[in-house]
Amino acid sequence: MELFYTIEDMVISLKDYALLQFESRTIYNWVFFFFPLVVFVEIPRYFIPSLLLPFLHYLGVKTGNQKAEREFMKRKPSVSIIVAGRNEEKVIGSTIESLLNLPYENKEIIVVDDNSNDKTYAICREYARKGLIRLFRNNSKTGRAGRPVASNFGFRVSTGEFIISVDADTSYDFDIIEKMIGPFHDRKVGAVAGNLKVRNISKSIWTNFQAVEYLISIGLWKRWTGLFNVTMQASGAFGAFRREAILDFKGWDPELAEDADISLKVRKCGWNIVFAPYAIAMTTVPENLKTLVKQRVRWDKGTVRTYFHKHGDMLRAFWRYRFGEFYEIFMGYMMDYIFPFVYVIYLTIMCLYSIQLLVFALFAAYMLYIVMTFVTLFSVISFSERRSEEWRLLWYAPVFPFYKEIFRWVRLYANIMETFRWKYKESYIPESGYKETTRW
Repeated sequence: MELFYTIEDMVISLKDYALLQFESRTIYNWVFFFFPLVVFVEIPRYFIPSLLLPFLHYLGVKTGNQKAEREFMKRKPSVSIIVAGRNEEKVIGSTIESLLNLPYENKEIIVVDDNSNDKTYAICREYARKGLIRLFRNNSKTGRAGRPVASNFGFRVSTGEFIISVDADTSYDFDIIEKMIGPFHDRKVGAVAGNLKVRNISKSIWTNFQAVEYLISIGLWKRWTGLFNVTMQASGAFGAFRREAILDFKGWDPELAEDADISLKVRKCGWNIVFAPYAIAMTTVPENLKTLVKQRVRWDKGTVRTYFHKHGDMLRAFWRYRFGEFYEIFMGYMMDYIFPFVYVIYLTIMCLYSIQLLVFALFAAYMLYIVMTFVTLFSVISFSERRSEEWRLLWYAPVFPFYKEIFRWVRLYANIMETFRWKYKESYIPESGYKETTRW
């Protein structure tokens, strides 16, 4: 019996096995065989838009009305920019400088220091003494109040017709106010989602992965949802709101995903949310895996809690809302919550059925995922105003599937935690916040 095989023998054997698989399976077998594509590639949500958006752009199909926006901005509506943060001494100065340099006169910058114990307040005070910003501080002996409460305070003291809520670790392009406020020319628009990109893009492999992720999930996907008026979220790091819309639901609630919560309340009150692709903000993202995983666990728990528990009536009583809103929530529920559990079931069945077939199926899915990631990235970068800097991210297409696989299991872990209310209280919300909100 021959114990050793040449490389040529192995290639022939693999080829024969592949041909056998292609010749011996029914349509039902193929659907089950390629199930990883449903989970890995997410064809309906990313690949199809990546093919159609360039074609629609070539045909001149655009979202928004630039002429109407320019006319609207001629009256220079008042804008309040709210920066709520805690212990941001490393970045708060550069953030304030970035906002002060915005060439828009009718603006006020409000900084809410949520009980920082570093030099955040001292840094901000220098700007406040010069009359450049309005500064408020939470000095309560009970400690910090949390980002949502600080944002509400900033809103109450603001005077602007429109509110821009930003993170303390974010910088902005010079024309972001015009780009963010312009869409409000449409009286039906209650919120505008800005285009977030990674500022510390080259710090580590993890920041590069996140740059790819932000390009696809924000730069591509929100362009797509904007075509159908089904954009469901304005990021907490960079979102704009009509004052009238916020007054409709009395501001932010203490939630893990307060940006998702306030965005869904905007939608449920009958307002539209639009995406402003050329309103660019650069945000700082986690640079190591441990910090990134911790962030994503909080985000994923917040997604389940906010979208599917607190606002679950958009699924259960879907007839009350527009079909597009129901569809987006339903697809999010399937892909973010159901599919991670189904994926485990799939892997278990395939392991019991045939390890060899599972490896072959995953390898086939991986190869197709590389192609689709490359095409998707190429499409979104072609739209980008920073494409000269972002073309190099195409090199990450072959390894991006592994990044997605890691965080598929992180999402599963977060879903299990949230389903069973395990470690329900995250440090992102202080104890006082949990006392003031419903346990969803």
